[in-house]
Amino acid sequence: MDCLRLAEALLEARGRQEVFRRALAALEEAGVIRCGEAYWVGEGLSLFQMQACRTTCPLVARSRALAEEALRRGEKVEEGPFVALPVHQGAKTLAVVVLSLEEGQKPPEALPALLLLALKRPGMELAGRLLTAQEEERRRVGRELHDGVGSLLTAALLTLKVAEKRPEKLLEARKRVAEALEEVRRLSRELRMPLLDDLGLKEALARYLETYAKSGLHVEAHLEVPPLPKEKEVALFRVVQEALTNVLRHAKAQKVRVRLWREGDRLFGVVKDDGVGFDPEKTPASVGLLGMQERIQSLGGSFLVHAAPGQGTRVEFGVPL
Repeated sequence: MDCLRLAEALLEARGRQEVFRRALAALEEAGVIRCGEAYWVGEGLSLFQMQACRTTCPLVARSRALAEEALRRGEKVEEGPFVALPVHQGAKTLAVVVLSLEEGQKPPEALPALLLLALKRPGMELAGRLLTAQEEERRRVGRELHDGVGSLLTAALLTLKVAEKRPEKLLEARKRVAEALEEVRRLSRELRMPLLDDLGLKEALARYLETYAKSGLHVEAHLEVPPLPKEKEVALFRVVQEALTNVLRHAKAQKVRVRLWREGDRLFGVVKDDGVGFDPEKTPASVGLLGMQERIQSLGGSFLVHAAPGQGTRVEFGVPL
């Protein structure tokens, strides 16, 4: 394959995911691969999938195992038509790409070097984080509009239809419309996050937790937050916000504890409730949980949820400073 074409494909990439998407698309277009997947290496050598195969194919069943083996060994791993290539920066492995090769083809020798150059281009890391955060924010707002405002307005519409024959229902309809309006205002406040812009993460979270105390939920907070870049503050605020939203919606909890603290060059966080909990083996991961995981992993961190029926839920995360 002409590596110049591959380099040109990577030149305009914005963000990590687009680097891998463009590289795999160029290799497929050149007839080098049938398909491919890519993984980013997070804290604790955990693999975060950045680019998945578009369809079900033999590679899917072996992709992660081969990526883990290449990460463990620090070198190329081959298995039949599959090859896993680590992307190194010095002694550190940044990513692993797993390819399903066309018959008689080999991956370009310059592929890891070209990927490294694209990934370390000035501004690339920040652009990738911002794009990931923006996309998750769009999904979150869409869920809020559908589940919150949409449900309230649907109920108001049904009540208005009843009120055509029973005028005494007009008061109830007005109440539901007012609730929908308040929900829109709440979303607007959360999207702008003026407290975070003006006061920083620690104070913004402290003020935000006060609103949860008003809902009747007993909140214990212990916040030790050093100065952080703005994109990191936004991501961590959203993670805690989503965790608390899940507590209010699903946990039926009486008490929730929120803790952030620094140890060495890491910032750790815990959101723990005394609610009904759930069985992770039987409950599919929600979009909210996956969104939190994506945010933390985009910062190079780790994310874990401990839960059991009747024993509450504990969300843990750690990110490098």
